[in-house]
Amino acid sequence: MEALVKGLVTTGNLIEWLVWGAICVGLLLGFLLRIGEGMHHAISWIRCHGPRAHFPHPHIATLVLAASLTGVMLAVPASANGQGWWWGSPINPGFDRSTVTRVSGTVARASLEARSGPATLTLECPRDTYTVILGPGWYLRQLGADIREGDPLSVEGSKMMDRGGNLHLVAARVTNERTGAVLELRDEAGHPRWMMGGPPPGRLAR
Repeated sequence: MEALVKGLVTTGNLIEWLVWGAICVGLLLGFLLRIGEGMHHAISWIRCHGPRAHFPHPHIATLVLAASLTGVMLAVPASANGQGWWWGSPINPGFDRSTVTRVSGTVARASLEARSGPATLTLECPRDTYTVILGPGWYLRQLGADIREGDPLSVEGSKMMDRGGNLHLVAARVTNERTGAVLELRDEAGHPRWMMGGPPPGRLAR
């Protein structure tokens, strides 16, 4: 029964994201068409009434403007990704130092080879279950991270909850009790270490 409820919640969240995505795309296209139409009329008027200068054809200018605005809109999620967050996350992206906590539990599932978005794992604790957000898969490979299902972990990170009531933990430090390795992912302020350049500090401390 619990699995059915979680499945329905997940499906509901997915449908909600799809609806909001369709609305946002529609609004963006409408906005671009409005601007393009206005520029089309403005360039047409200048070509007819202004000094004889070389102006691009109104249709070409409209396409150039639309392409430029689209590039700006696409740069926003790219910038968010560059800061260590992932666009379209169901949780509020960020690392809130006021919610930093430490939990201990057992790995129920690990996805360290994520092709898009962050590598994650599911940590089952005595009272709660967390989706632990680690970092990019390439960074974990660079660190030589060894986390397997059944490993006892201690995780320090920023705790948050998504709209479905599921707990997430943006990990700053992960200690694997099986291997004794400490995985350093973020500094004390929550800044992702994979964005700091240079070799990872200490790599896997033991």
